[in-house]
Amino acid sequence: MHSIITEELRFRKRVCEYAIKYGNNAEAARRYHTSRQQVQRWVKRFDGTIDSLRLYSRKPHSHPNQHTEEELALIKRMHSKFKHEGLSQVYVEAKKRGYKRSYGSMCRQIRCHIKEKKVVKSVPKSKWKPV
Repeated sequence: MHSIITEELRFRKRVCEYAIKYGNNAEAARRYHTSRQQVQRWVKRFDGTIDSLRLYSRKPHSHPNQHTEEELALIKRMHSKFKHEGLSQVYVEAKKRGYKRSYGSMCRQIRCHIKEKKVVKSVPKSKWKPV
């Protein structure tokens, strides 16, 4: 991929025009050093304008497997009650109360959503002095 987006789009347009003019995607691919399948995809999208060859967003429209608010509330409740016994005990208690996901996903949610305050130990200054 080229460094400038408009340069890449002009390149794609040239490839498409060549492939349409000669009716041969493989020949265009060889000439412009790209794959035949990629040329085929570009030609299929090409409607005569550069904008038709722009990159599409790959951002997902939804997150169907994300934790629900109820699950997050359950994890927070169980973590506040059982954190002194360890994360495995938090998981066991959450499972008893209807949590259906894996141990790893619970730990990930705890890392992301529950911020632990780090306890800073104060070390007394040494009173030792050289003789």
